Amino acid sequence: MPVKQIITSPHFGLITPEKLIRVAPSLALWGAGAGTALALLGSDIPLVKKDVLSKIPVVGNYWAVAEEEQ
Repeated sequence: MPVKQIITSPHFGLITPEKLIRVAPSLALWGAGAGTALALLGSDIPLVKKDVLSKIPVVGNYWAVAEEEQ
């Protein structure tokens, strides 16, 4: 009787590559939504506006902050 070869799939906890591929579009959509929400909620905070939002490559000029002379 031939012995069957045991083949294991790489995993991290319960996450396998097959599961990750299946949920990747959903994770990307939720990540983009969370990033947009944080940008909109953080746009009223001067430090976030100056250090983060004004340095976004395409739309950073929308949140541009004038430099203060000291």
